[in-house]
Amino acid sequence: MNVRFMDTSIVMNLLEVPHMCADAESVKLEFAKAVAEKETLILPMSTIIESGNHIAHIANGTIRREKALKFQEFLKKTAREETPWTFYGVELTKEDLEFLADEFPNRALHMGMGIGDMSIIRFYEKYKETTPGIGRIMIWSTDAHLAGYREMMTMKRRKNR
Repeated sequence: MNVRFMDTSIVMNLLEVPHMCADAESVKLEFAKAVAEKETLILPMSTIIESGNHIAHIANGTIRREKALKFQEFLKKTAREETPWTFYGVELTKEDLEFLADEFPNRALHMGMGIGDMSIIRFYEKYKETTPGIGRIMIWSTDAHLAGYREMMTMKRRKNR
């Protein structure tokens, strides 16, 4: 089983949001391949929030409305479980919030990373802890600072005695 956490950059390309979809063709091809191979696609809550914010800031009102309606359908299908991805990441704990607070100043200063990207990483790490032996897990992103999160997770075998 392979798992992909979907970053906002992927959603922007799938929805073809102006000025944020330079990789739409390759993202859509990779998306089709992931669906055909029955990969587990995870849509984090922070990706939903960031995507909605980007759509709300589209300068052209006609395009903003068009993309908002498309995103509305995207969200409704997600809620109805009619999508090839799973909604994930609502259970932000006090410990998660403490972690994000502690890490934010350094990551913002040295990496230009915001809370949305940090929370995707946090839930990616938590998913790995609770789902052993899943195969490949990655954060699927066109952003270099997130695309590096990719690894193989194999189940440890017990030795026969």
